[in-house]
Amino acid sequence: MGLAIEPNVSWMVSSDFEHETEGSNFNFGYCFMADILFSESYAIGTGLNVFRTGGTVEFWEPYGGDTVSFVTRQLDNQYVELPFTFKMRTKEIGYSTFYGKFGAGLGLNTKRFVGETRDYYSTVLLDDGNVDRFDIPDATIDTDQTKLFRASMIIGVGFERKLAGSTALMVGLTYNSSLFSTHKAQDILRVNDENGYPQGLLEEQQLVTETMKGNDSFLALSLGIVF
Repeated sequence: MGLAIEPNVSWMVSSDFEHETEGSNFNFGYCFMADILFSESYAIGTGLNVFRTGGTVEFWEPYGGDTVSFVTRQLDNQYVELPFTFKMRTKEIGYSTFYGKFGAGLGLNTKRFVGETRDYYSTVLLDDGNVDRFDIPDATIDTDQTKLFRASMIIGVGFERKLAGSTALMVGLTYNSSLFSTHKAQDILRVNDENGYPQGLLEEQQLVTETMKGNDSFLALSLGIVF
């Protein structure tokens, strides 16, 4: 068994190819680890992980009437996750044991933060063929944008350095990626790759929508003590 702190860098991934992802977040987490050994070199790893993840996404969406909006959304989510991994360990090499692990996790979203900025555009073109941009100061932000559960793939490597008796220092890297879309169902507009506006907007044709799909991933540094 052991305890560890886990700073991580997280980012968002677009799987619908109609919304863009920007930048990454630096977060902090911690975990309780438990390895169930069934031989000297193999174990089942479990425990409890608490971590934050998120990033920034940009997309177009229909707003209502003859208005569309360009949205920049910052997501910051906290999860409590139950991991289940298969762990392979080397024999002790100079007081150190090296390991690799692979498995899955099931997380529960316990906290969420959403920050947004929006630019609004009319679908009625101006005389010069451009679109009119304007502000709606009283627009509200829907903070309920993330699914409650998160299934993930977990891959990790690291080593344990014996300190005294059965106590060891553990250092590792863990990659954790959501297996399914983390966004709740939301209609976004398909984008014209040539001009960056929604398809059909400048041509005054019907706009095309599809469901927003994307997931979050992070790379964590694990620093802990194993007993």
